[in-house]
Amino acid sequence: MRTFVTVVAATAAIAATPVGAAEFTYGSWVPASDYINANALPEVFKRIEEKTGGEIKWNLIAGGQLAGGVETFAAVQDGLMEAGVAATNYVPNLLPSTATLYGLAVPGDDPVAAAGAANEVVMLKCPSCIEELKALNMVGMGGYASAPYMLICRDPITTVDQLKNLRVRSSGAPLNIMQMAEATTVQVSLVETVSLLQRGAIDCTTGIGDWLKTFGYGDFAKNVTDFSLGVSSPILGMIINRDTWLSMTEEQQRAHLEAIVHLSAAHTINNFIIRTNEVLEDQITNNGVKMVATENPEEWDALMDKFIEEQRQIGIDFASGFGVEDPASFIDAYTEALEKWRGLSAEIGTDVEKFEQVLWDEVYSKVDPGSL
Repeated sequence: MRTFVTVVAATAAIAATPVGAAEFTYGSWVPASDYINANALPEVFKRIEEKTGGEIKWNLIAGGQLAGGVETFAAVQDGLMEAGVAATNYVPNLLPSTATLYGLAVPGDDPVAAAGAANEVVMLKCPSCIEELKALNMVGMGGYASAPYMLICRDPITTVDQLKNLRVRSSGAPLNIMQMAEATTVQVSLVETVSLLQRGAIDCTTGIGDWLKTFGYGDFAKNVTDFSLGVSSPILGMIINRDTWLSMTEEQQRAHLEAIVHLSAAHTINNFIIRTNEVLEDQITNNGVKMVATENPEEWDALMDKFIEEQRQIGIDFASGFGVEDPASFIDAYTEALEKWRGLSAEIGTDVEKFEQVLWDEVYSKVDPGSL
């Protein structure tokens, strides 16, 4: 009877699948429990399937089973998997323009503004961002922003002087800030960071509250310095093999653009604002994590102010070192877009649906799928 039911169910599923339907694989290197895998991507893939009448179906394989954070780029480029999540700061030589944007700190605590501005620039105002993706046989979309980065350490860090020679895992803007403070920076993946903290091979990592639980940092590094190192953006929530993208009709491509705004909005707000704050509070209450007050807040502010003052030139030098022509144009476009999105962010608040609509109106409705 069990065999009969299985065969009938399989036959029904085949009958329900549209003729010519395509199934693609999205490989995610972050843990299966992470919000992007458990919540954001399933909703995006559901919307794509609905919008294409079942002609496009995405299957999610999470937890780095197919490729790690660095290996994702080769895996998508070569077609081992059709899509994945792209932390361009891991491979700045491959996508230096987008990595340059991620290396710019947005002061304070406004992930919505950072994500909105980054999407606008990458999709509409950064030709080199698109061309670099094309050169890798990829299409990128769905940028999202981090929560404010903080210093997560094995021992309490309260003064800027303590950063000198401190072994800190970092990337993006926090890496530049740590280097400015003369820390010894280490660049490894988020997953690899866990064992380094456990073994004492590094003293600290720059990171966000959610990672205390998602990656287990709070089990080995229980001291969080109470100071924002700024928000970084974008991580590209979906890089797609360009051959796969070009195999789709324009309507199917547009269905992806319509759906991807959910990833940007929901992951930024629900994970990097709401969930991050909840996890941080839970780790403090139940896992012995402590928020460590700085002894002299003015010296930390001075460090951040110095970086913000110099980061435009740091970004230009960084991008130019990888052969990017005229990086000042998209860096300035990002600065300009941030001012606009700070105003929009005040109206959006933590309303995911409103953020989706504004992202569509201001960015993705203006994207020509054939230009990607």
